[in-house]
Amino acid sequence: MIKHALLLIYRGLKKSKTVFLINLVGLSTGLAAALLILLWINDERSVDRFHEHDANLYQVMVNRVQENHVNTEEGASGVLGETLKREFPEVEAAATISPESWFQKFNISYKENTIGAKGNFASRDFFSVFSFRLLSGNKDQVLRDKTGIVLSETLARKLFKTPENAIGKTIEWKWASLSKASLVTGVYEDMPHNSTQQYDFVLPLDAWKEIMPATNDLAGGPFKNFVVLKPGADAASFNNKIANFISSRFKAINNTLFLRKYSDAYLYGRFENGKQAGGRIEYVKLFIIIAVFILLIACINFMNLSTARASKRMKEVGVKKALGIKPSALVMQFLSESLVLSFLSLLIAVSLIFLLLPQFNNLTGKHLTLSLSPTLMLSFIGIALVTGLIAGSYPAFYLSRFKPVITLKGKFTDSASELFIRRGSVVFQFVISVIFVSSLLVVYNQVKYVQSKNLGYNKDNILYFEFDGKTAEKKETFLEAVKRVPGVINASSIQQSVILPGDIPNSFIQLDGNTNQRLGVTELPVNYGLIETLDIKIADGRSFSRSFASDSGGVILNEAAVKAMNLSGSVVGKTINVNGANTHVVGVTRNFHFNSMHSEIKPFVFRLSPDETMLAMIRLDAGRTAATIKSIEETYKAFNPGYYFDYKFLDSDYQQQYQSEMLVAGLSRYFAALAILISCLGLFGLAAFTVERRAKEIGMRKIMGAQASNIVYLLSADFTKIVLIAIAIAIPVSYLVTRHWLNGFAYRISLSPLYFIGAALTALCIAWLTIGLQTIRASRINPLVFLKDNN
Repeated sequence: MIKHALLLIYRGLKKSKTVFLINLVGLSTGLAAALLILLWINDERSVDRFHEHDANLYQVMVNRVQENHVNTEEGASGVLGETLKREFPEVEAAATISPESWFQKFNISYKENTIGAKGNFASRDFFSVFSFRLLSGNKDQVLRDKTGIVLSETLARKLFKTPENAIGKTIEWKWASLSKASLVTGVYEDMPHNSTQQYDFVLPLDAWKEIMPATNDLAGGPFKNFVVLKPGADAASFNNKIANFISSRFKAINNTLFLRKYSDAYLYGRFENGKQAGGRIEYVKLFIIIAVFILLIACINFMNLSTARASKRMKEVGVKKALGIKPSALVMQFLSESLVLSFLSLLIAVSLIFLLLPQFNNLTGKHLTLSLSPTLMLSFIGIALVTGLIAGSYPAFYLSRFKPVITLKGKFTDSASELFIRRGSVVFQFVISVIFVSSLLVVYNQVKYVQSKNLGYNKDNILYFEFDGKTAEKKETFLEAVKRVPGVINASSIQQSVILPGDIPNSFIQLDGNTNQRLGVTELPVNYGLIETLDIKIADGRSFSRSFASDSGGVILNEAAVKAMNLSGSVVGKTINVNGANTHVVGVTRNFHFNSMHSEIKPFVFRLSPDETMLAMIRLDAGRTAATIKSIEETYKAFNPGYYFDYKFLDSDYQQQYQSEMLVAGLSRYFAALAILISCLGLFGLAAFTVERRAKEIGMRKIMGAQASNIVYLLSADFTKIVLIAIAIAIPVSYLVTRHWLNGFAYRISLSPLYFIGAALTALCIAWLTIGLQTIRASRINPLVFLKDNN
């Protein structure tokens, strides 16, 4: 029976090769796009969820009330985790790590071999809290000794050929002006690509505390703390217990503790006024919607083409019904045809994914692989099954309900409701296509805007790297040597990159004597010449100068800080209090974007303190970058023989802020093109059947003297009306969608009507081209051919 059913399906598909090919191309490309999105979504949702204690693993967060606003921060005291473990029985284990942003790069040396590597300091229970698998060593012991170090498998192989050879060896690590020897106590398997923590090695936090003694002040700090709650412990109840722990015990009345599930941080990382407010999950939801719409467009093609060619199959249905075949059997036959086509499309889609995955990985920055695990295969089969059922359901029930007498007489006509459904579905396809195209134009132009907007400083051709070794000990001597390198325009130093990942204030200022006004600001220690190196403009006063000894410890505010303090007149020369210490204002800079354009420019303070700077900032001549970098490296190695020279460009930090937006912009191009392609495939098929169904009418009109242009207009008019209706619906929807997206930017483009007009014209022209291929061909055929074929 199955063999007979497959034979019927084969014969049916063979009779309508054009429809079969159109549906196969539409469904396979739609499935390929949807399955690629599924792979991306699975990877996004898997981030940090591989840990054994995932269900009970939390990060300790702090809500701080500042200026009537609640800022949510990850930073806290370096002893908070162990304190919570000691005082609350619900806590099974706790781990603390230092901020990753502190350490751009370490130099790791063994004998004559020196490698640049990324590392961090972690407390003793780090490998018990997080499930990074140890290849050698005991997870409870590897970080006990402050002179120990745990290497990644890759770093161990680079230094010692095999992980086993690394154990017990002494290596030297160097950071800034520090140089320490450590004994390798363990080797861990490289951290998975879907881990937000990525280190080449881990050092004991006790080693850092020895270098930089920590206080027992639980009221604040930069460290990240994590806890594992015991099975059965309720996180909500525990939040209530620890909420006022700091304020009641340590008089930090503005600080409130709470737990955030560790694996939620990646997708739900944005907080607004102390409440979770989304994050990357918004893009996950967006791509789910895109995948569903692309599949719906492909399914609509199948439904439309199947019902449009119903007249070709009505005698088949009539004969089978006359022979006593039940409607349910006919439904199963037509659904089987749809499912066979869907699974054929799945096979082609999987082949397309194998071909496209490398390019997709480049576009998304992922490391996706198509390993056909049972779970993934079931997901793919499920999507193909649902697609086949959705695509074939309406045609199956539609064809199976034909009455035998009418179908055998050939008196089949479309009802008004059937025409409405068919045309309505084409309208839906083009509505989605226009929304995709208009959204693409808006996203592209917003990304272009943030790339080209005047930032208030010049980010181009600025190279930076961490001071280490002798360059950290002799910063000024090193910078003077760098300034003499041909191709170096200027050089200075700063504590950390001026492009900061968040806008949470790290300091407070107030005018001398004004105890009622305390303003939260972002403060960075800098060296002489930093403002000139970044080409930040001075609005009032001057930059820091060695000609004025009084500048030592002085500050330069930005315009936003002056405005927030409600000051009238010049603030230059006034005494200002920064974190309890009095200093004076040397100048005021024009506002500049030290955060992304998602947020408004906030108060900012440059404080002159060369000893606290950690990054060398060097502006290069754009005409000879490669040669200049080579010369800088030679200068660096002259100070630090055997050290690894590693650098970054400031504009790469800037680009990193808009990684999600650039991903959307990149993928939107392909999704918009795909939506239009699938929509036009369906339109092409419908136009072909319209020509076929109206063949005799076309022949008669041509015999009566109708011109080719009349025939083209006759056949194109209805389809043009459908596309115009779609455009009328899509434009206001596109406006609402794009406006909502742009509202996430404090600095954004205006929604020009040209974006929506351009999308509408694009869809209309492509539709005309698609219809024209059929109508112009029909207008040129000899009318006798039409009449002969339809007698």
